[in-house]
Amino acid sequence: MADPFNPAQVIEALSVGNIKTIAEAPAFYSTLAMGNAVNAQQALTQLGLTILARAVDLVTEKQIEEGGVLTAALQQLMKGAQTTPPTTP
Repeated sequence: MADPFNPAQVIEALSVGNIKTIAEAPAFYSTLAMGNAVNAQQALTQLGLTILARAVDLVTEKQIEEGGVLTAALQQLMKGAQTTPPTTP
């Protein structure tokens, strides 16, 4: 009767599994990075909509004589929405 446990087959199966995992890693991380980029874009879109809603609210609330205050408030909102690119060496 043959021994059902064959160490060579176990080693080969583990090696194939490890190689398959390593080979699939770039696709996995690429997909993960794309998902993170989409989430970041959605967050920025939500932020933009919030700032736009607040700006519209400010415009509709303020009277003509408060134009300077309105302008300053809108400038502050726009400043908060801007992004500064990182400095490169």
